Formats: sequence, C-alpha cells, structure tokens
Amino acid sequence: MTMTTINGFSIYAVTSKEVKPGKPSYFAEQFSKWVEGSRKEELSQEEIERLKKKYNSGNMSKEDSVSFMGELVEAGIISKVTARNIYYGFVPLDESKVDLTKNQSFLTKCDDAYERRMNFSSDFHGLGVMVGTGGIDYYRNWYEYAKSATDVDVDTSRYFQDCKRYLDILEQISS
Repeated sequence: MTMTTINGFSIYAVTSKEVKPGKPSYFAEQFSKWVEGSRKEELSQEEIERLKKKYNSGNMSKEDSVSFMGELVEAGIISKVTARNIYYGFVPLDESKVDLTKNQSFLTKCDDAYERRMNFSSDFHGLGVMVGTGGIDYYRNWYEYAKSATDVDVDTSRYFQDCKRYLDILEQISS
C-alpha cells in the first residue's frame, strides 16, 4: 500500500502487490457457459422425467440450483438474464413510479413496514446463499416476497411469468 497526499489529504492506494487476482463465483462461471435455446413455454414429459431423476427440488445444493437453471436456459424455458435475476433475488421495479422523496428512493412501497420487510428479504437471500441450499421452498418464498414488494404488474410482467414457469417446473420435478 502506498500513501500520497493530494491538497493536504492523505490518500492510500493499493498496489497490485497487495491485491490477489479475483475469481468469479461458481454461478458467474457457469452463467458465462450457458447458451440460450430457442424460446419455448414448457418442457416435454420426457424432459421433466429426466430432470426428476437428476434433481431433488426439495433441497438443492448451490451447484444443483445453478445446473438446473442452466438446463432451463439451454432448453429455452427461461433466459440467462431471468436465471441471473432469480438466483440473485432481483425484484423488478416500475421506474416510472420513482419517488425520490421516500427513504428508499427507487421503491414506491417504502413505508416503515416495507423497510422491515426489505431487511428480512436481504437476510433471507443472504441465508440461502450462505447455507448454499435452495430448492422449491426457498424459491417459492422468494417469489411471494418479490410479488408483494414490486410495483410492476405481476400478471403481465414477462419476468414474473418466467419466474412462475421456473417454479412450476420445480413443482413438477418434486412429485
């Protein structure tokens, strides 16, 4: 680390000697390898049966979750962007309703009760990543939270339609 001063203020700079090369996360590594298949609305019964044999949708490891998403991307069921957003717990917002006078500024549903739910959401997502497990219960809870937290029209949103399709397939392979 080096120190220099600019206009009398000390500035500490990290040099390449102190920084170890970064490595992308497992998800990012796999994400970069996926090739989106032709868009389709549902899987065949044979594809569902194959997924049933391969995955336990009740308790998926992080690697299984990522692999499962990759298969759905390559099958054309969900896009790479949707898979990324589901994995990281993204909640879409209607930016036309931005209210900069509110505490969260980009969220239009941000009263005190909403702020407490926001903290729960980030804790919930963090717990899933920390534990490294997912599965149908985790994603179902996240989906219900995302629906309640967003200001977009859930019924017409392509994102929520893809999320619902993802949950439906998890449900199909659980039975």
